[in-house]
Amino acid sequence: MPESEYIIEGIPASPGIAIARARILAQKETLVPRSEKLDDEEVEIEVERLHGAILEADKALERIEKMAREDVSDRAEIFEAHRMMLADPVLAESIVANIKNNRCTAHAAIAAEMGRLAEIFTGAADESMRSRAEDIRALQSHLIGCLLKTPVVHDFHNDAVLVLATLSPSDTVLYARNKASAFVLETGGINSHAAILARAFGIPMVACVREIAAAARPHTMMIVDGYTGRVIIDPCPDTVEHYRRRKNELEAQRAQLGELRHLPAETTDGVRMVIAANIDMIDELESAMENGAEEIGLMRTEYLIMGGTVLAGMEDQLAQYNQIAERAYPMPVTFRLFDIGADKLVRDLSGPSSSPLGLRGLRLLLERRDLLENQVEALLRASRMKNLKIMLPMVSSVQEVVTFREVAESIKARLQQDGVEFDAAIPIGAMIETPAAAVISDALTTVCDFFSLGTNDLAQYTLAVDRSDEAMAAYYDELHPAVLRLIRATSMAAARAGIPVTICGELAANPLATELLIGLGVRRFSVQPPMLGELKMRIRSVNAAYAKVRAREGLRLPTAAAIRAFASEPGTPVT
Repeated sequence: MPESEYIIEGIPASPGIAIARARILAQKETLVPRSEKLDDEEVEIEVERLHGAILEADKALERIEKMAREDVSDRAEIFEAHRMMLADPVLAESIVANIKNNRCTAHAAIAAEMGRLAEIFTGAADESMRSRAEDIRALQSHLIGCLLKTPVVHDFHNDAVLVLATLSPSDTVLYARNKASAFVLETGGINSHAAILARAFGIPMVACVREIAAAARPHTMMIVDGYTGRVIIDPCPDTVEHYRRRKNELEAQRAQLGELRHLPAETTDGVRMVIAANIDMIDELESAMENGAEEIGLMRTEYLIMGGTVLAGMEDQLAQYNQIAERAYPMPVTFRLFDIGADKLVRDLSGPSSSPLGLRGLRLLLERRDLLENQVEALLRASRMKNLKIMLPMVSSVQEVVTFREVAESIKARLQQDGVEFDAAIPIGAMIETPAAAVISDALTTVCDFFSLGTNDLAQYTLAVDRSDEAMAAYYDELHPAVLRLIRATSMAAARAGIPVTICGELAANPLATELLIGLGVRRFSVQPPMLGELKMRIRSVNAAYAKVRAREGLRLPTAAAIRAFASEPGTPVT
């Protein structure tokens, strides 16, 4: 690294890359309220001033809410929540009581009551709850500013990197509209409302950069990498050129799919599909969002323990699941329970063998209740925002699902007894990846809230081919008619029961399969994030009615090779 460069690491709160000069915005000066006791007449004046400040603060928030609706309409509810807090009679009454009981100024009473409320959130065990403390302090500052008539001036910051101690939701909107290039904060995190708004505006943000105030100087060139959380001060020319190329590449990619991203995944005859992403790590979330994912259709959890000698404990898992759920919110995330065994080995588990027919998936988890219960408890504790689903791997019988539900219900009862908030109705679904599960899919609909078709293993087990064995590669083909018929059976069973079914194996991204799968009744696809754009383009070129006819014709063919050739040939769309 060149000596002139200074790199500081923070938390990547909003993706994107900015290369611009820094503007250091000083923290708002905290005015100390008068400490002397008030007389009776002054007490009443302070109560009146408080009510006037609340009205003025609400009007200001209403204006910002309207701005937000113009630019990022899906995030304007943040300001609705702030206005509801201001309108809460309990808050106003507590501040008034403080003024009257302590004969203090409205300024002192606001600071005391809202500071107390913020401290309650600051002490919460949950990170997302702690992040709400920032919003309360921002609202406190806003209300005191209206009381003292000291509004914040938001200068025009065209393409500047703004370096701040903290950032309120209101300031985020106003700075964004005044063309800030990026935000670098000493505090904050990915779950703050400021971060959520920065992502909505498409402005890179790195939070919790502890050293930035001492290291940054006004007008210094700075690179902000919102993907990695890296801030580079005084970058050398080679570094600038590297990031400029990367920024241009990312922007070109976004521009290419930009128009498509906002269009629905809909066939030419108006049948709506859902496109979701398969991911392994939290770092892939932003890529999924940028590429237009509507959901996380498959969040693999094995990375927490693969190759390890110590199994991840409940608290460690909870921290990971919380971060994923909060960063993805309100996007639904389907977590697959540990699918351990065969090619996914953990050294301190004696159960898994090297065979794909060994003890693995849900069977292993039901044997290792300690591992299962830790993961289920962590997922339930992380489910309070109700955007999580639990997927069971390698299901082969109804009884396996019933037994799992009994385990989950016992954990739910314990959490309820302990007063833990969680989603009591968290959806539980089965991975349909064994022929047994596909054949009994009708029966499985009675104990499952959704299905996910794992076509990689479904093909492996249906064709009796170890897909990791290169010598057997010629025998492995997901377009085999037996595999497609099992997909159709599963899709029809789910449709009759009214539960969703998502295809999340490699077949979901296969260009030859898109039309066939739609014809077989598949309406939900989950693929790797970079494949989402191309998948959507294919979906938007398919006629669903015609696809149904084509799928019926294709299933009459005797071999995978014949189906592959058939799928490669264009037909005549239904009019």
